[in-house]
Amino acid sequence: MIVNIKEIESENIDLAMKKSDKIIIDFFTKWCPSCRMVAMNLEEFEENHPEVLIIQIDAGEYKTLTDLYKVKTAPTLLFFKNGNYLDRHQGFIEAEEIASVFENNE
Repeated sequence: MIVNIKEIESENIDLAMKKSDKIIIDFFTKWCPSCRMVAMNLEEFEENHPEVLIIQIDAGEYKTLTDLYKVKTAPTLLFFKNGNYLDRHQGFIEAEEIASVFENNE
């Protein structure tokens, strides 16, 4: 499931992490071409992995969250499993590479 941060409210990220085993947080900007390509790859990934919650956060609108997660560039993906941080990826990433992050941390 892909949700925009506005749909769950920024305060509820911790709650979402407790309810979902696998989470990807996608920090993007509206003007970034790589962000749009990553968003398409996340949609493709989500079709095959509906159990993963994907939270999309506009880095330009949510400075507090970009600071909290130390995001310096967009796109940045943060991967969590069972509430624990797994990995971070900055820049373009293919759908297969997204899946491999969870597969490599089973």
